[in-house]
Amino acid sequence: MCLTRPEAQPIIAVGGVESGSLTVIPGSLRPLRRVFRTLIAVSGLIVLLVASSAPERTAEATTAYSFGIENSWIRVQNVGSGNANVEVDYFDEQGRVAGKDTCPSPTCPVLYPGSGWTFFQRDNAGLPPGFQGSAVVSTDQPIVAIMAKDVLRGSSFAIAGDTVTTGPGSHRLYLPITAKRDGPLKDWMGRFAIQNMSDTVVACVTITYLSNYTDGEIGWEPYKPSASGVARLPGCPNGGMPLPPRATIFRDPDTMPIADGFTGSVRIDLHKNAANQGTDKQFISATADTWNRLSSPFASYRALDEGELGTDIILPLIDRQVGPANSYSTHFQIENKDPTRPARVSLRFDGFDLGQSPPQFVSKTNTITVRGARLCFQDRDDFANCLADGEKLPSNFVGTVRLTSNEPIGVIVNRGTALGDTFTNYRGIRPADGARRVLLPVLNKNYGSVPGVGAGWNSWFRVMVADGGRANVTVRYFGLDLPGGNVGYTVSVDREFTVFQYLESMLPNGFAGTAIIESDRPIVALANLTTDVFRGDPDLLYNGVPLD
Repeated sequence: MCLTRPEAQPIIAVGGVESGSLTVIPGSLRPLRRVFRTLIAVSGLIVLLVASSAPERTAEATTAYSFGIENSWIRVQNVGSGNANVEVDYFDEQGRVAGKDTCPSPTCPVLYPGSGWTFFQRDNAGLPPGFQGSAVVSTDQPIVAIMAKDVLRGSSFAIAGDTVTTGPGSHRLYLPITAKRDGPLKDWMGRFAIQNMSDTVVACVTITYLSNYTDGEIGWEPYKPSASGVARLPGCPNGGMPLPPRATIFRDPDTMPIADGFTGSVRIDLHKNAANQGTDKQFISATADTWNRLSSPFASYRALDEGELGTDIILPLIDRQVGPANSYSTHFQIENKDPTRPARVSLRFDGFDLGQSPPQFVSKTNTITVRGARLCFQDRDDFANCLADGEKLPSNFVGTVRLTSNEPIGVIVNRGTALGDTFTNYRGIRPADGARRVLLPVLNKNYGSVPGVGAGWNSWFRVMVADGGRANVTVRYFGLDLPGGNVGYTVSVDREFTVFQYLESMLPNGFAGTAIIESDRPIVALANLTTDVFRGDPDLLYNGVPLD
C-alpha cells in the first residue's frame, strides 16, 4: 500500500521494513564515490519476509522474522540548489550488488530543489521476496532521507523509521537499547544490522553486549578483545570478525549469543585487518529495531557514532501518563561510552503538570552513576524512574530532560501507550547540534483519508530551544497545494512548543509536504506521523534535520 502522489513532492508513504543498511553519499554522482567514500549510513532496510499472520499467538517465536510481512522504503529529499541525480544501489548480505533504482528515470521524475521521491524496495523487480541487505544512495546534491520500514501482521500494521543525512562514517558505533525475549512474557525483542560502508576494505568487527541488569558487559562476538589464547579469525589477526566490503551482519533474538531475558545496549568496535588497514580506513553503519512478538509495537533508530555522544544531552519530548486515559509515557536508555570509566549523570526534568488548572511548572533533579547502561522509566514511582528516593513525576507530566555527565553518553527515548500498540523512539540530541534552521521532511494533514474509516495521515512536531531559553521561531510549510508553494508564521517560544498539523488552518486537508523551522537561537525538533486508517502501531517519530 502506498499513500504517495505521482508528483515529486515531500509526502508520507507507507511501504516497508526489515534490517539492513542505508548509506548516503553526497557530491558528484560517480566521482564522489571514489573521492568521498561514504558520508553517513543508517541501517534498517530491504526485505520482504513473510511468515505467520497471527499476531495473537502466545508460543515463543522460533525465528526473529516470523512476525509478519515486512518491507522497507527510502524517502529522499533534495535540499540542494540544483536538480538532483540520485542512484540507489542495493547489496545483499555478502556485499554483492543486488539491484538499483535511479532518479530521474521512467518511474521517477526530476528531483528539483526542495522536491523528493520515495523508493519502495517491494516495487523493485530486481529484489526477490526474502531479500535482506543494504543500500547506498549516491547523489550530486545535498539530500536528506528517511529510512523507514513497515510490517503487516494479519490486519495489524506497524511502521518505524529514522532520518538520515550525509556525514562521516564511524569506526565505533553505539546502539543504546535492544532486547532479547525480555519481560514477564518474554515478548520484548530487538534486532540490529551492521553494514560495512567501504567498497574495498574488510572491516574487523567486535560486538559487545551490555546489560541493564548488571550495568556492564556480559557478551562479546566473536570473543572478548582482551581474551588471551583465543584463535583469531581469518582476515582479522588483531581481533574481531571479518565483514566484507558492503556486506551486512544481522543479529536478532535467534542469533544474539546471550541468554534470554536481556535488555541493554550494544557497542560495535573495529580492529586492524589482515591488510594492516586500521580503524581509520574502516567505516560502518548500523540500525536497531525494537518490537513486541505478541502485539504490534515497533520502533527503529540509527546507531550513534562517537561524534553524537556527549556530556550534555537534551531530550525534547518526555511524558508521564498523558493523552487519552493518561496512557502515554516515555522511558529512556543511557549508554556510557566506556564502561571502565563510570559516568556521573545529572538529570534535570522540566515541564508542566497538566492535571493542575492552570498547569503547574515542575522541575526535578537527580544524579546517578552509569557504568554500562541504565534505563529510566517516567511512569515508575521507585528507583527505576532515576529520581531521588521518594521522588516521582506527576501524572499528566509533559516536558523535557537535560542530562549532563562527566563522561560521554548516548541516549535513546522510547514512547508508548498502555491503551494500544503505539510505540516510537528518537535519538537524544547534543545542544551543540541545535541549529537555527531545522528541516522536517514529511508532514501531513488528513492525507489519504478513507470515508467511514479514518481521516488518514496526520502529524505533529515538537520544537525545543536548545539552551532552554526563549526564541522567536518561524514555521514555514512547503507543498504543491499551498499558495505560492509555502506558507508560514512566527511565534515567540518559551523553552518548547508543540504544533499539530490538523489544527493548522492555513494547511488544506490532504496536505503532504515539509516544513523548515527557523529561529533566532539554536533549536532542536522532532516530528511524528500517524494514521487512523490502519490498526496496530501506525506511528513514526523522527529527529528533525539541522540545515545550518
